[in-house]
Amino acid sequence: MMMKIYKKVVFIILSFAIIITILWGCKKSFLDRKPIGQYTIETYFTSDTNAFSAVVGVYDASGWDRTFDRMFWTLGDGASDDSNFGMNRDDGSAPYVDINPITDYTNVAEAKLSSAFETMYKGFYEGIDRANVAINGIENSTAVSSEKKKRFLAEVKTLRAIYYFMLVNYYGGVPLFTKPINPGNSDDVTIPRATAEEVYDQIEKDLTEAIPDLPSKQTTVDEGMVGRVTKGAAGTLLAKTYLFEKKYAEAASAAQTVINSGEYDLNPDYYANFIQSTSNGIESVWEIQRVENFTDNGGGWGPDSFDGTLTPIRVGCGGWGQNAPSGDLYNQFVAGDIRRKYTAPTSSDILQGVQMCGTPGAPSMGKHVTPGKMQDAYKRYDIIPLNWPLFRYSDVLLMRSEALMSSASPSAADKSEAIDLLLKIRKRAGLTSPTESDFAAYSDLNLLRSIRNERRLELGMEAWRLFDLRRWGADSLKTALIRTGKINTTTRPWKDAYMLYPIPQSEIDLSKGSVTQTPGY
Repeated sequence: MMMKIYKKVVFIILSFAIIITILWGCKKSFLDRKPIGQYTIETYFTSDTNAFSAVVGVYDASGWDRTFDRMFWTLGDGASDDSNFGMNRDDGSAPYVDINPITDYTNVAEAKLSSAFETMYKGFYEGIDRANVAINGIENSTAVSSEKKKRFLAEVKTLRAIYYFMLVNYYGGVPLFTKPINPGNSDDVTIPRATAEEVYDQIEKDLTEAIPDLPSKQTTVDEGMVGRVTKGAAGTLLAKTYLFEKKYAEAASAAQTVINSGEYDLNPDYYANFIQSTSNGIESVWEIQRVENFTDNGGGWGPDSFDGTLTPIRVGCGGWGQNAPSGDLYNQFVAGDIRRKYTAPTSSDILQGVQMCGTPGAPSMGKHVTPGKMQDAYKRYDIIPLNWPLFRYSDVLLMRSEALMSSASPSAADKSEAIDLLLKIRKRAGLTSPTESDFAAYSDLNLLRSIRNERRLELGMEAWRLFDLRRWGADSLKTALIRTGKINTTTRPWKDAYMLYPIPQSEIDLSKGSVTQTPGY
């Protein structure tokens, strides 16, 4: 499978023509490093500095357009009920010209032939292969100090877990690689799909092994390296993994461990979570760091790899209108909910001193944009310094609340705590009703529904919605898509296959049929 990514025997050289470690400097992200010469895996891991550069190379994949930038929100929001579309334009721009029929459910099967899906699939696997090469090199090195080795391995395993988490939720079971790929070995490109359970088992293994050796968030602050993964980041992903697997007791416990760390709290200012000047704040568990830089190295290693986000729209009013919130999302917010103006603003809202645009039926984007900035304010319009807050503390609280109420028979204590966690989120949003006693009178099922709905309000337009709808079951996704008109009983009927995406056909062909297609496609 990975042969298509690395076509030459020098794939390790390409993977580790990595990034020189330079003096930190207060104005640069720890990711902003310059490329150095070529090495083999045998000659590269000869110092802590080189090993760290390899680790940085694994972080690199988190910032690509095809992984956690455009494809993340295009599918996570655009293929859900939170947004009416992923890509509003159809201007022939490769590889995204073929996205709309997939996100609006007119032709989801197109994903198996989509160049955008192919590059996304390969992008996550390239990140995984970089992780595997780094793990192999660091583990076998006698030159890397023991303390650095433990932390580096923990970081890389966490990143590998993140990349596999995305793949298993897009596709279900996928080929499971934990060793470096040798493109000259046919066995490496004919590995069949593992089951989803096996992929989740690997994610759990990576995270549970990593957490003891990861630093606290405060340590990364003290080091001047905010953005490196921490115990909290890995613990949050572990809680999310358990929740998605319906291991509710384990999910609740993992979330509680993050809570007990004392490193996080709700930011009194909800919007501060989405402004670059207040990024990496008290509520931030882990953000994908963005810096504005302009060295184009052809999409390979180096400063251009650690670029700013390609935001859905550039300004409050204008841009291409990609991934704009749906009127359905707007309508979920009750009067007085301060999150609405930052999630689905209209022309009556002002963000950062800028009047926004849109109507209740067609709001504009409030998160992941810089209001008032035109494209010509940046040297490159597609590289904008705006972090993506992947894991927030509010998500941790809601995951524990949901896990407590998802068990077969929640205890009275579980219900009380779930309500308390829910109310913390709603209080920050400016909401006082329903009250604690109101929620206490809810049936267990209705309280669970309220917690799930709160996820939509709290995390709206943060690209987690599609995964949430899928994990709650086919009825949840189907109902949401019917309500927003993305499927109907005539021209776009529901198909159970929509719970997953098809594997790119090119990868099936490359595997000579060892990798099978997702059922229904």
